Amino acid sequence: MWTGKAIIQPGWAIFFGTAGDHVPHRHHAVQLVVGLTGTVGLWSEKSGELEGAGAVIAADHEHRLTGGRDPLLLAYVNRETDLGRQLDAWCGAGARALSAGQAEHLRGLLRQPECVTAQTLKRVVAIILDSAAASGTPPFHDPRIAQLLATLPRPLPERISTSELAARVSLSPGRFGHLFRAHTGMPLRPYLRWLRLQQALASVAQGYRLTEAAHAAGFADSAHLSRSFRRTFGIPPQVLLNPAFSLKTGLE
Repeated sequence: MWTGKAIIQPGWAIFFGTAGDHVPHRHHAVQLVVGLTGTVGLWSEKSGELEGAGAVIAADHEHRLTGGRDPLLLAYVNRETDLGRQLDAWCGAGARALSAGQAEHLRGLLRQPECVTAQTLKRVVAIILDSAAASGTPPFHDPRIAQLLATLPRPLPERISTSELAARVSLSPGRFGHLFRAHTGMPLRPYLRWLRLQQALASVAQGYRLTEAAHAAGFADSAHLSRSFRRTFGIPPQVLLNPAFSLKTGLE
């Protein structure tokens, strides 16, 4: 059973508590894992088994926590943000372990999730980046795609076409698709599903039932939401309804 509290803000999220059952999954955020009272274990697609004080997991990289029920801290940073791009480059293609000293610093900064701000995350990333050089090259950046993503309506309309978005940045659909994937690391449809999942999370935090949250975010029904949620986060969305799990959001 997952117990604890989660806070979701534009561009990042943080969880403080104990992890329950889940399956291998991948999501479009760089993930930070830090043990609060001991070590943490995880399996990742390319790095295999890791155990230590903490780790950073690259965006869109399949992984699963393998430790016990010790309390831990999870932070998620969207890959498209400046901080997310820096962390993703530091991490490389898989997961990268943190030192005990780094983990101790991060525990001090993040131990009270309600007090975490964007400025706090900047300090967190600075601590990580100061430790060693990046494992990979910075992700490709296209200012036209970045501007388009920043101006997408929230919540997303039910239908969004590639040709419509391509026209907004004066590109052919084919060229737009190529640049979009290079910039975000994924094709358009999976990226829009990622945004819809965030909207569904915000709706659940506001008291919506799962069916209502699914429709509000543009999913066909709660079953569609559940499948996407489990594939992305490794757990069913019903976990969010557990009274022992507190979810708050600053998303609109």
